[in-house]
Amino acid sequence: MIHGILRAEKIHSQEELLKRLEREGVEVTQATLSRDLKFLSVARVPDGSGEYLYTVDPPQEAAQDPFIRDDLRREIVGIEFSGNLAVVKTKMGHAPGIAYGIDHLKITDVIGTVGGDDTLLVVLKEGADRARFLRELTGGP
Repeated sequence: MIHGILRAEKIHSQEELLKRLEREGVEVTQATLSRDLKFLSVARVPDGSGEYLYTVDPPQEAAQDPFIRDDLRREIVGIEFSGNLAVVKTKMGHAPGIAYGIDHLKITDVIGTVGGDDTLLVVLKEGADRARFLRELTGGP
């Protein structure tokens, strides 16, 4: 049922999805819904208007770079490096969407990302140029 709802409607929050499920006669706790979303590989992705929505099937093509980078600039609070790792702090709840955006930018030195709620880890190639990573991330000079 969750897949059907997310494919048919734009759902921006777990609370919104909980209410939608209740309208279908399904009672579920927020904790159970959160686990179900993880199990179903549901992602939160930028919708192009500065908000995020849940999706079961991420778009086949990434949104245009300016929109992704705008979201990244707005939602990233700070970045610290240690070796080939970048710890990226975001606004609460935005780390998964930021990780998704970074993955879809296909930044040269990025091997992968792991996102929590307000922090994500970006694994860079050994010897990666941090300044180049930041330029490619933000679209800056």
